[in-house]
Order: sequence, then C-alpha cells, then structure tokens
Amino acid sequence: MTPAFLHRLSTAEGRRRAQRWLLVGCVAGFGLSGVVFGWDRWFFLLMLWTGVVYLPLRLAVEWLGGSGRKQRQRYRVALPDRITPANLPVAAQALLDREVLMPRIVTLPFVEKVHEAVVGLGRWILRKDPSGEGIRKVAVRLAAAADGWMAELGNAWQHEIEVQSIQARWRDIRLLAALLATTQVLAALYEEVAREPFHGPGVGAEALRTFVGRSLDFLDRAALEPDLPAWDGTLLGIWTPEANELRERWTAFCELPGPAPRRLEALLEVLEG
Repeated sequence: MTPAFLHRLSTAEGRRRAQRWLLVGCVAGFGLSGVVFGWDRWFFLLMLWTGVVYLPLRLAVEWLGGSGRKQRQRYRVALPDRITPANLPVAAQALLDREVLMPRIVTLPFVEKVHEAVVGLGRWILRKDPSGEGIRKVAVRLAAAADGWMAELGNAWQHEIEVQSIQARWRDIRLLAALLATTQVLAALYEEVAREPFHGPGVGAEALRTFVGRSLDFLDRAALEPDLPAWDGTLLGIWTPEANELRERWTAFCELPGPAPRRLEALLEVLEG
C-alpha cells in the first residue's frame, strides 16, 4: 500500500470520499446484476452486494484509514531519510502540521490547496532534479509574492484606502494565508531534501520563518477583530513587479474547488519563467 494512498484515507474527508465512491460502485453493480441475471433474484443480489462486497470493503477503508493516521503520526515525528515523489504527500502533510499554524478563518479547502500545491510542485521538481534546488527557487518566488501581498494589505487596512466587506477581507486572508503556508512548507521541504538551511537572495531560513509566523498571526487577528490591527511585523523586502502575475495565478488556482491540475500547471509556468 503506497504512502500517498494511505495519506488520502488518513483524513475524515478522504474516507468519506472513498465511502461515497464505494457506495456508488456497489449500487451500480447491483443494478447491472439485476439487468443481467433478472430482478426476480433481487433479494439474493442485494445480500451479495451488501454483505459480500460493500461491508467488507467499508471495513477495509476504515482499517486503512487507521493505518494512514499512524503513518501520518510517524512522519510528523521523523520524516523518511529520502523524500521521493511516492512518499511526498505524507511528508508534505507532516511538514504542514509541523511548520504552519493557520489562521482560524482558513477553511479546509484552502488547507487542501496548500497540500495540493506542495505535492504537485514538489513532484514535478524532484522528478527533474532530485537535489531540490528547484524547490528552493520556487519557494523564493512564492515568498516574494507573499511579501508584496502582505505589504499591500497591511498598508490598505492601516490607512483604510479601500473599504472592504468582511467577506472580501476573509477572502484575501484565506488566499494569502494559503500562499504563506505553501511558501514555508516548500522551504522546509528543501531543507529536508538538500540537508541544508533554506536560503535565497535577500532572505534566509530564520527570516522567512519569522515573516510567515508573524504574517499568519496578523491575518488571524485581522479576520476576527472588529478593528483592524496594525501590522507590526517586518517585511522581507524581496517583492518585484513580476510577482503580480504569480499572485493572479495563485488566486485562480485556489478559487477552483477540488483538484485543479491545469491551474497548477499555469502557476508552474510563471514560476519557471
């Protein structure tokens, strides 16, 4: 059983999704059996698909979910010696749990987008270059986009340049928080793969960790306090105008519900440019 498969079943949503597909498959199988063998045997067919197929597989999903949770806990304590595309989903989740404390307003779909982005970008990069150098470069570019976005929001909220509805404020907070989390997890992933501290032009591992931590804390307070708090952190100062397109692609990726491989590819095109 692959680590990625167990990871999907380690979450309640993953198990619910698997159970829905199992139920749909069994109902379809029951209907097809009735058409082929005749509906005069419907009770026998119902017992067959319920007792022989559905219930054992449902129990297997729950058992595998428990194995996935144990695997997730092991990875949280100690990551594998070598991170590969196969075990990256569980390693990414462990790093997300370890490195990031999300604002309370950030909903599960945005957390899943962080995981999807880290796994998708990480797999593509590691298949080309197992050294992880590409992961470092991507993390630096995402940090630049987050830096500029944080500066813009902090300035706008402090001086009330634009009156926002609470829904618009929450939208910006969720998008930026997901971008900050993705940046930090990719930086931590680089450190695990390359066995050296994260670094980039104008930014180091400690500076990035401090910036992300203070930014997420500020966003958490900004989402829940009636009066917008003042930004008291220190920006990285690495924003460039080219980061605006990256921000647009990131927004498009996050706002599409569910997996969005094509929009992730569009994001990767900008990151490679």
